[in-house]
Amino acid sequence: MVTIEASHTKDHPMLKSPFLFALLLGAAAFPNLANAGELTLFSRDGFDGREMTVRAPTPSLVDSGFNDRASSMIVRSGRWELCEDVGFEGRCAVYEQGEYPTLERFDDRISSAREIMPERGHGGGRPHGGRRGMIALFPERGLDGDAKRLRRDADDFDQIDFNDSASSAQVLDGTWQLCSDAGYRGTCRIFAPGRYDDLGRGLRGRVSSARLLDEDDGGRRDGDVELFSSAGFSGQRLVLRDDTRDLTEFGFNDRADALIVHRGQWEFCKHADFGGRCMTYGPGRYERLGPMGNLISSVRRVR
Repeated sequence: MVTIEASHTKDHPMLKSPFLFALLLGAAAFPNLANAGELTLFSRDGFDGREMTVRAPTPSLVDSGFNDRASSMIVRSGRWELCEDVGFEGRCAVYEQGEYPTLERFDDRISSAREIMPERGHGGGRPHGGRRGMIALFPERGLDGDAKRLRRDADDFDQIDFNDSASSAQVLDGTWQLCSDAGYRGTCRIFAPGRYDDLGRGLRGRVSSARLLDEDDGGRRDGDVELFSSAGFSGQRLVLRDDTRDLTEFGFNDRADALIVHRGQWEFCKHADFGGRCMTYGPGRYERLGPMGNLISSVRRVR
């Protein structure tokens, strides 16, 4: 409810106009409208050519005459999902606020757009404290093919007609665990928000279940070691709880440049099967791996 004191409105210069008064009342009653997302599409690279500004879900760009025409884009506010087909179908990707002078594989292929709104948690939520999450799974490497998008746990991909089909993924919200068997069994790996062009030999074409991890999991309950592809604990993340003879199976060979050890003493080696030069790390945070950076191929717990 919005309450405006009469004593404050009688002589206020801005409120003498009924139009301005209505605008002010609307802004107070619907504060979220001021924070609505906005993006501008351009028909040429480098923000050139014809342009179109979008502020609301647009399931089809055909009516606006902008279907399959966008070549660059500026996301002025919000997070936007762009899709190749109308109705938010086909291959989709989410773009954060920023400038995109080229759209690469989406060049002249965008047919629908919508802002990804935060979920409020007013009922109908998943049994994980209402935590939001979203992951897009793709049948081909490089986020190619028609995406299967999930917002909640799926313990058997046969039920969603996507068993043993995922080869790449994009995590849009939350931290997800993907497993090779139904019921979250078999080979499992944890994925933080980011783009994963290849799920690796252990999961590529083998994913049968997926679940969103709770905030208090932090990925730690499912692993003792975290590897990061970029220094400073950024980039893609791989969480391990067992000895791993070859990181190629997870698409993480020679990629780790930072790590966190939560429990135990772990040996990290340059070659598969724990060969070559190895170094042991105990519990701690290692934001740069120095001479071992981008050289780790196998990992095992030594005590």
